[in-house]
Amino acid sequence: MSIKVAIVTGSRAEYGLLNPLIKRLKSDVFFETHLVVTGMHLSQKHGYTKDRILEDGIEISCEIDMNQSGDTPNDICKAIAEGLNGFSEHFSQNNYDVLIVLGDRFELWSACMAAVMHRIPIAHIHGGEATAGAIDEVIRHSITKMAALHFPSIKEYANRIVQMGERIDRVFTVGALGIENIISIEKMPIKELNDFTGVNFAKEEIALMTYHPVTTDDYHQAGEQINEILEALMETNLKTLVTMPNADAGGNIVYEAILKYADKWPQKFVFIKNMGQKAYISAMNCARLMIGNSSSGIIEAAWFKLPVVNIGDRQAGRYRTKNIIDCTCKKEDILRSIDIAMSLDFKEYLKDIENPYGDGKTAERIASVLKSINFNDKETLLKKEFKTLK
Repeated sequence: MSIKVAIVTGSRAEYGLLNPLIKRLKSDVFFETHLVVTGMHLSQKHGYTKDRILEDGIEISCEIDMNQSGDTPNDICKAIAEGLNGFSEHFSQNNYDVLIVLGDRFELWSACMAAVMHRIPIAHIHGGEATAGAIDEVIRHSITKMAALHFPSIKEYANRIVQMGERIDRVFTVGALGIENIISIEKMPIKELNDFTGVNFAKEEIALMTYHPVTTDDYHQAGEQINEILEALMETNLKTLVTMPNADAGGNIVYEAILKYADKWPQKFVFIKNMGQKAYISAMNCARLMIGNSSSGIIEAAWFKLPVVNIGDRQAGRYRTKNIIDCTCKKEDILRSIDIAMSLDFKEYLKDIENPYGDGKTAERIASVLKSINFNDKETLLKKEFKTLK
């Protein structure tokens, strides 16, 4: 008897991480795997990345359009409500044994709240992490409390989940799926990467940039923050390859600023809405440094010994490797951090860096755990264990 699994994805980055797990489960007859697509995947503005999934040969079982029309807090609340309605309708027609979600995007709130009400156990990947500068912190921990099974990437995050009151026998440290992608995906030859991105990694100093709005800050601060970063980069000898910001509150402000600079100074900025996992990993392999506030700088970049200028506090609280240079979102501080990242001394400093996020076998570990769970015993699986302080 197979396990009926629903995997939800709402963004290009999240799908890229989930890809090896989707393929692992779909290749195993023990699992009846359904991919449910929502959020930015169905947005033309964000590259309509549903097409990337189909290009990978992965069947989409259901699309749930959250109809996000803007990036204000009210727009996002409306999208969450739309998503909750859509997921509830879908779950009422499909009796899943388990719902798998990764991370902390607001789209997942809709899916998880509906799953709780429909008594579908939730398996949560990348729980226990901390991002003090993003509302994702609240979303992630609330999903942890809704989830029955937990797959953190490292021991420190597993400990935090247990500290939150979750049962230790339901917490499985499995590593990060992003490392599995790095190991398994063949990197693009540099000529192919140059042609794809429109920059010359062989002859130019390339910074790979992803900057998302800091969602715990006031909505209107996003414009000031992105302009500080872009103005700092104008004063360097770097050419910056910029990827799409998330559809968070303030995301449109960041997006419009990037478009303006890329249009006015194409010799300094190249903007690509959707690079795809292969090109993004290849760019990390060849870039001079990363800049912005993406979790990929925290988790994956150390594998390449790649310096990361991490701006602001969106990623505050996550475990740091020594390639991370934290700085404020002020032009002078950003420039000082870039100088450090590009120095020969820092390059030498990173020669012996180790990545703590796993060995590339995360999908197999998750599949093995899922096979060991009795999903017929929902009464036990859905109940939380309450402890009192002594």
